[in-house]
Amino acid sequence: MPNEVILRLYVTRHNPHAKAAIKILKKLKKEVDISVEVVDITEDPDLAREYHLIAIPTLERIKPEPRRRIIGDLSDEKALLKFIGC
Repeated sequence: MPNEVILRLYVTRHNPHAKAAIKILKKLKKEVDISVEVVDITEDPDLAREYHLIAIPTLERIKPEPRRRIIGDLSDEKALLKFIGC
């Protein structure tokens, strides 16, 4: 699918920004066609090094290309829609 949007959200279990990001992405998922994978790096800390994460939460747009990331407070819905390309 050329317009497919795939996102990956890297979080840690007790981060308040991560909880807010999950909540807003669930809301957006109801409004626009996106796929979101949530990766809790608390379960596998080596993932932080593997994915070169410098802060949590980090939202990565996998598709459409090019891959992009935003880090930190993800509460601005308009900014998220622009980031994912909607």
